[in-house]
Amino acid sequence: MSSSAITKSALCDSLKKLCEQKPFDKISISDITGECGLNRQSFYYHFQDKYELLSYIYLHELFADITKGVNYDNWYERLEGFLVNMLKDKRFYSNTLKSNEKIFEHYLFRSMHKLFIRFFYHAVAITRKRSDKAKFFANFYSHGYCGIIIDWATGGMRETPHDVMLKMRELAYENVTIGEGFRQNL
Repeated sequence: MSSSAITKSALCDSLKKLCEQKPFDKISISDITGECGLNRQSFYYHFQDKYELLSYIYLHELFADITKGVNYDNWYERLEGFLVNMLKDKRFYSNTLKSNEKIFEHYLFRSMHKLFIRFFYHAVAITRKRSDKAKFFANFYSHGYCGIIIDWATGGMRETPHDVMLKMRELAYENVTIGEGFRQNL
């Protein structure tokens, strides 16, 4: 591992550890660097501010692989794995989302949209046409699922990831299987 990667990892671990103790809004760059024994210059060499560090953690630890290899038959398994990973760092995600959900929501929406555009295009593949309505449904579901996941996280992640995913899966497949009406209306 390169020294840059080691430093970034130390800063990430430091922020995550500090988020166990106090709100993200109350954590300073000095707190982060002090926790891992680095100086402020090292921090600023790698990150512009703590929000960029937070974004880096979200992207590399949670969102990097969510849409890789996703398809119509496995999207819900990927989503459940995503929720399980969030639950492993429950305090970190709950804390940072309560302080600033916009960074997380940005990545989440992009990931959900990729997932649902594939899902709905597959659902209409039988008709052999691509539809603007499939894009609309992907946008609609992406916004809705973002809200559900953020509410779940900021509400303490009380339901299991599996239970949350089952509800989401049922909702998505209902629109596809309500009969051929979905496909015919696209």
